[in-house]
Amino acid sequence: MSQTLKRFWKKVDVVSDEIHGGYEVRLDGRPFRLPGGHALILGSRALAEAIADEWRQIAPDAAFRTAELPLTQMAGTQIERISPDKAQIIGGLMAYGESDLLCYRATGQLGAEQDAAFDPVLVLFEARYGIRPPVTRSLLPLGDGLKVSEAYALALSRFDDAALTCAAICAPATGSLILAIGLADSWVDAESACAMASLEERYQMAQWGEDEAILQEIDRNARDIKDALRFVALSHEKA
Repeated sequence: MSQTLKRFWKKVDVVSDEIHGGYEVRLDGRPFRLPGGHALILGSRALAEAIADEWRQIAPDAAFRTAELPLTQMAGTQIERISPDKAQIIGGLMAYGESDLLCYRATGQLGAEQDAAFDPVLVLFEARYGIRPPVTRSLLPLGDGLKVSEAYALALSRFDDAALTCAAICAPATGSLILAIGLADSWVDAESACAMASLEERYQMAQWGEDEAILQEIDRNARDIKDALRFVALSHEKA
């Protein structure tokens, strides 16, 4: 949840944490504490420096919202929610697979455009996990799909904490667990994912006219995806 704060610090530093390992972000020499009380200690210097830069760019005495600091928010999510209970996070993500955007399609011209955009992603998924998620043009649920669910769970279980954090952001931003897995695992790119996630909305606006609220939501989702991919790339960057 985003909070409104006011800049109270003068200096932001990144220091090596010899006790826990990693790199700690400090404000005026004091450890930065997350809402749950944990110190902001990162395994990657590149990520720690990028987060420090988020705090440095806040103007003196300026009010700001924590939503303006996406890398900080994602790091906090990883430290206080993802790392302590990966099983629960994976269980929550599995729900996106039950109504995956790529598997529930329209008929007619929109359906044809979805087929052209979505099918190559399902082919890539099948190449990696040995099963192709089924597709329907009905509003009725596809059913249990145990083997597909097992493939989703296997993919997520292989992710480290940073990649799982990325997936947890990308799934709601795209409406697709398959796209979230592909983004976090680098076999789907951000531009393609954003285009697929907004395909139906853009198709409808082409027929009936643009909707500013929908365009803003598309932009927000695109920013979330971009930030999530930057987060996981920085997390994996070696010192």
